[in-house]
Amino acid sequence: MPSYKKHTLFSLIIAVPFIHDIFYLSLALIGASMIDMDHHIRKNDLILLTVLGILLTFSLYILKLPFLIGISLIIMAFIFYLSKHRGFTHSISGVLTLSFLLAFSIIGIYTLLHGFNITEKISLIVISIILGIITLNKKLLLPFFILVPIGIIITKNTDLNLLYVFLAVLIGSLSHILLDLFTPSGIRLFNPLSSKKFKKSSGVILFISWAFLALIYVFKLNSIVF
Repeated sequence: MPSYKKHTLFSLIIAVPFIHDIFYLSLALIGASMIDMDHHIRKNDLILLTVLGILLTFSLYILKLPFLIGISLIIMAFIFYLSKHRGFTHSISGVLTLSFLLAFSIIGIYTLLHGFNITEKISLIVISIILGIITLNKKLLLPFFILVPIGIIITKNTDLNLLYVFLAVLIGSLSHILLDLFTPSGIRLFNPLSSKKFKKSSGVILFISWAFLALIYVFKLNSIVF
């Protein structure tokens, strides 16, 4: 199984061609890290995720805001708790579901902070720190807590958009399962619809597809700039 260091580096490699905003890049890193929360050694992180979901639900309910946003975090915790390692959470349908739930919750946390007149950049820093504590390996926390806030502060404009948040988390999550395809055990990409395991050959095809899309995106971006 690839280490957290490999997943961290690989998520950045996969995300950088498409994401240049430090906050969204941090979400890609969080997306890559959260996928392994289905592992039994991450139970404490699931408790934190559940507590955050409960607090967010009650806070939004009291403020008469959409409290379902908090419930989505609780649902995420249950999905990770019920899923076997490299089960549903390591499938296409799994990462799509989890990425949407997390993105939905991020918008909710931002809305709550905004309701207390907290500035946009401080809100983004708070969100990244909270999610970093829950999802990241503890050895990554110090550089994450230093680099991400600095990056957010020096960024001129950061517009929080549900679609962009979802895509950032999704890219990071997909990088995780893409790297896992290169392991001997492989993964069930279409779980629960199919139990077929996909391995290295599928990973090579997907990696080439990513490289092709990245080149097209970078080329178009440079064409617009110049």
